Amino acid sequence: MKTKVLSLDSINEDNFSLQYYLSSNAASSRKTEHIKKVLSAAIRIELTKRQCECIEMYYIKKMKVCDIAKILEIKPTTVYKHLKVGIKSLQKCRAYI
Repeated sequence: MKTKVLSLDSINEDNFSLQYYLSSNAASSRKTEHIKKVLSAAIRIELTKRQCECIEMYYIKKMKVCDIAKILEIKPTTVYKHLKVGIKSLQKCRAYI
């Protein structure tokens, strides 16, 4: 079975890379802190609890989708759906960065 790879860049239409932006020398610590605050608020406000769990496990804890599915007792396709919808919701908040 082929594993589908999701990333912020692959979902994002204009290839905006938050990780690259944060790691570049051009980003000041002030801008970085602002981005972190906006992203943190967006996660609390825009996402459901399940979307937060999936995004945290996948992007922060670097877990595999099948492992996330087992822990949350849902199908892997449901994990993909939560990731996709969650990232799409967070993309709306880019305008505030």
